[in-house]
Amino acid sequence: MLIWIVGCVVSWFAAPAMTLDIEFTNIKKKQGKLWIAIYKPEEKFAGKEKPNTYKIVEVKAAAPQHVTFELSPGRYALAVYHDMNSNGVLDKNFVGIPKEPYGFSKNFRPKFSAPKFEDCEFLLKDPGQKISVKLTD
Repeated sequence: MLIWIVGCVVSWFAAPAMTLDIEFTNIKKKQGKLWIAIYKPEEKFAGKEKPNTYKIVEVKAAAPQHVTFELSPGRYALAVYHDMNSNGVLDKNFVGIPKEPYGFSKNFRPKFSAPKFEDCEFLLKDPGQKISVKLTD
């Protein structure tokens, strides 16, 4: 009984989940999958470890794709890549530059190194909030 009461009290004070609608644009080929990762500030952004929140979505058209996540209000950063050959990795050339399309929230484009969380950070504060991410060419 006590556990049930504690659970109810915690749920009353927990932030309600909000829907984040993400539009991914500049998808040029109907093949492969989008690997979408959403990071919280305390997670290692765009690192080799999987974040707690991610989705893998099949690309069904050479057109914008819409994906939704249910998240608590707060600060987040997003990284995505189009795994065109469905091998489960972001293919890179011999100097480490991605050969497959990728993108970040706020449409941040890194110049000489991987982005930091702060470069791509956005605030989820409104139910049904929408963001758009354009993949590289």
